[in-house]
Amino acid sequence: MSQKRVRDSARTKSEILQAAEQEFAQKGFYGARVDRIAELAEINKRMIYEYFGNKEGLYREVLVTVYARLGEQEVQLLTRDLDSLDAIVQLIHLHFDFLKENPNYVSLLLWENLNQGKYFKADDIKGMRDPALQQIRKVIRKGKMEAVFREEVDEDQFLISLLTFSFPYFSNRYTLSQLLGMPMGLEEDLDRRVEHVTEMLLMYLLENPK
Repeated sequence: MSQKRVRDSARTKSEILQAAEQEFAQKGFYGARVDRIAELAEINKRMIYEYFGNKEGLYREVLVTVYARLGEQEVQLLTRDLDSLDAIVQLIHLHFDFLKENPNYVSLLLWENLNQGKYFKADDIKGMRDPALQQIRKVIRKGKMEAVFREEVDEDQFLISLLTFSFPYFSNRYTLSQLLGMPMGLEEDLDRRVEHVTEMLLMYLLENPK
């Protein structure tokens, strides 16, 4: 296969994934249409089936592509030479920054939870998240060894809290702002939330919280 054909193939696949990401994020798996994705990507519909097999195969590839982005940024951060406390603080900020900048990630995870996660393959999830999760656990264990973090810290519970304290701010902010009667759309509102979550998680982690 010529280099030009390889480049064209990679570009076409990338354009399909970008179009599919938008369509699935807006309408979910069942509402999205392959015809619309082909139209957005400006390609013949048969190319979608050639590269991805069917609509489900394309959807799964979109999930893998989008979901992997957070893990890649986590690994990039946590493999730097940071002390354990600074690494955790930056990790918390990273989650909020990522969710703010990646609304499709939020929408796709909401849709897939409605699907009860049935389009996620276990091997896909393992490959996407394991490297980042291992790095987070490594940082926590380092903090324990240095007596910065409490020995009793449960790594799994910390991970759940990190995810659940950040994600709903973006997935539920429209209803929460109405229910609680408080603004959640401004930068300063988000800054207050990040500060609060950081304080809560550090209170749990630290051996001697200030």
